[in-house]
Amino acid sequence: MAPAKPFATFESTKRFNKAFRALDPQRKKQADKAVRLLFQNPAHPGLETHQIRPDKYYWEAYMNRDERIIYIPEGPHLVLVDIVPHDDIDRYAKAPTAR
Repeated sequence: MAPAKPFATFESTKRFNKAFRALDPQRKKQADKAVRLLFQNPAHPGLETHQIRPDKYYWEAYMNRDERIIYIPEGPHLVLVDIVPHDDIDRYAKAPTAR
């Protein structure tokens, strides 16, 4: 179940910023819209937000039919992690390990 309350703050990782910069203008508009909706209403039905299995550490939100925004909700804080094609979502199935 997606966090029900809007987020108060957010940050984006270097990986997210790099992925965003690589998008064409139309997909940047889609990403902007998805991030805005995610920030304001993480339970918005168009985003279809859910935890990525099996570890359920990362969450995904639909950006469009083929691409997902990967994020971590930390209470009222939203961390934007990456933008990936749906076929690459498995790389976020496991929580990061401490090094």
